[in-house]
Amino acid sequence: MSTPAQAAASIANSKLSTGPSTDAGKQTVSSNALNHGLASSKPVHVALPGEEELFAAHLEGYRKAYAPANLPEEDLVRTVAESYWRLERAHKLENALFQQILKQDDYKDLDSMTAKAMAWSNKDTGLQRMALYAQRIQRTAEKTSAALKAMQQERRAAYNQAKEEAIYLTQLAIASGNSFEPALHFGAPDLHGGFVYSPDEIKLALLRAARLEEARARFNVR
Repeated sequence: MSTPAQAAASIANSKLSTGPSTDAGKQTVSSNALNHGLASSKPVHVALPGEEELFAAHLEGYRKAYAPANLPEEDLVRTVAESYWRLERAHKLENALFQQILKQDDYKDLDSMTAKAMAWSNKDTGLQRMALYAQRIQRTAEKTSAALKAMQQERRAAYNQAKEEAIYLTQLAIASGNSFEPALHFGAPDLHGGFVYSPDEIKLALLRAARLEEARARFNVR
């Protein structure tokens, strides 16, 4: 099973493409990406002209929901937000393309379901290509969300373990009549999910544990 860091690297690598080798081919692909804003990997093209404020609000919503604690998490959050932004655009473009196609002479005299079926089966309409873009974006969003969730779970587990150890070590120091020196037991915060020893936080945790134990004993709660 890959680690969250490996999963994040895999997602980043999946964005790379060999693509066309000629200058003309590269220019064509670049123009296509800018036109519909789906296939480009450059953040500047995620929000098309006029969408900047809406995308900023969209991204901020994801930041608040995921609360990234470091740069790797921030990068994954942005990728998730960008992916779902592109996915929404793909669905809107697909609907608009359907409406445009159904107005053409070959389709307008047919009933709705038949017209849509014919439009979809015709490779020249671009609907299949649009669906392929949407599928790729959906996969990126799902893989990135999973990698982000795993990374945050790993960080929180490390933080909670360090905090639990700090509580026990503090209790031992108090029981032994010694002062507790966290620097002797904990290294850099990054090694412990961002945990930084706080006497006030540990004091509150100890008080809460004592109160809970008292409440369980009084109300016979196991």
